[in-house]
Amino acid sequence: MIEIEDILLAVADPETSARFYAGLLGCRPVMAGPDRALFVLSSGRALGLLRCAGDRREVCEVDFPLDGAAAVDQAHIDWWDRGARILTPPVDTQPGRSFVAGDPDGHRLRVYAVAT
Repeated sequence: MIEIEDILLAVADPETSARFYAGLLGCRPVMAGPDRALFVLSSGRALGLLRCAGDRREVCEVDFPLDGAAAVDQAHIDWWDRGARILTPPVDTQPGRSFVAGDPDGHRLRVYAVAT
């Protein structure tokens, strides 16, 4: 099986995006500069933010799995307080509870918990 290790997002301003993600993730980037920023997550995977020249950025979706509906609701409150733009408020669906936020570049951030 092939596994995905890192997530790379094209952004307009890596320093602005790094501040945004530092607030949401509760950690500082291990590297930050005008052209790129890098977060190493507790899973060992990395989130890279790379400056993309021009209008060639594509919108991506990054999923954040949590344990339980209460954790999703708490993350929603925390992210709202940290300035995340909430695109879809918490909702119960067939697979579980989730909400969707947007980052400064329009990437979609889906926070979810699968119903047990």
